[in-house]
Amino acid sequence: MLESTEILIVTISVVLIALVRIIDKKPPPIIGIYQRPSGLYWLKVGFMYLLLTLRKLKPLKKKELERFYSNIEKPQKLSVHEKPIDAVYLNGANKHGDHLVTGLARRKGSLTDGFLYLKINGSNYGLLETPKLPDTTLRNDNDEEFSADGIKMSCVEPMKKWTLMYNGKMKELDNRNKWHDVTIEGVWTSDLPPFNFDTDMDPLCMAKSMAYEKWSRQHFDNLKSNHQTHYEQFGVLRASVKIDDVAYDIELDTLRDHSFGNHREWRQFRRYGLHFFSAENGDRFSLGKICLPISFSRLTVGYVYSAKHKQIFPVKDCDLQLYQHGEFGTPPKDFAFSFTA
Repeated sequence: MLESTEILIVTISVVLIALVRIIDKKPPPIIGIYQRPSGLYWLKVGFMYLLLTLRKLKPLKKKELERFYSNIEKPQKLSVHEKPIDAVYLNGANKHGDHLVTGLARRKGSLTDGFLYLKINGSNYGLLETPKLPDTTLRNDNDEEFSADGIKMSCVEPMKKWTLMYNGKMKELDNRNKWHDVTIEGVWTSDLPPFNFDTDMDPLCMAKSMAYEKWSRQHFDNLKSNHQTHYEQFGVLRASVKIDDVAYDIELDTLRDHSFGNHREWRQFRRYGLHFFSAENGDRFSLGKICLPISFSRLTVGYVYSAKHKQIFPVKDCDLQLYQHGEFGTPPKDFAFSFTA
């Protein structure tokens, strides 16, 4: 029989070998892109969870928060980077099949990435798009505003009221030789709280997303360089639309967002899937998966606004995996996922 000392040595050896194998676990990324948990995954999760939780212990006071949002609702000073970013976006729809999606991203040298899509279900024109699409390169009407080529979005009251204006031509997506004169005068309003992705994300969910990646000095430099402030807010867009002198009044449940930062390089993004829902009971959902391999290959983002509780809850987990849906260029006709918040 083995002596107790020998048993102890064997036990310790087995445990050490097991630990080494666990720690040394370095599975290759899925299709060379989407990182998988290494042997240090849960240790990294715990470390980042602690840091992110400590960061949330010092929230801004109400007056400070109001002043903060008042300042960032304005067009931001662009960085000196070659591709700085300051972008606003509206995405709205209703149960009748009306849709409006528009965005203006201020860039360097009086350039703006801009577009507007409009579909009025009762118009029989299908989806309309602004003249230069699919090209989104526009010229600023004013360097201090969100405006370009007839599209203009303006803050009237921070976190409460914005206006959307458009006056120009639009063409039918299904027949780009058919043009229409279009004017839009819209007012977006909200009494719902915003969600700031810098401060309101669930710490554990964020820690898990960060722990997938290979940590290095370069990785954290990339995180810092690619960081963008991004916040979203659900509301209602009421607009008077005129297409070739025929008037339409529309009301859309609409998400508004604002992003700004040192730079945005679209070539660094591999894929992302963003979902916005407005329910009949007043609940709102925003759920996304982002693959930006230089920073995050599997980033989960999102939140739920509960009308019953009048409160926002950050998404804690989501089983949607981008590589399972249209990874090689063929979009799925349907898909499903579940999440918790």
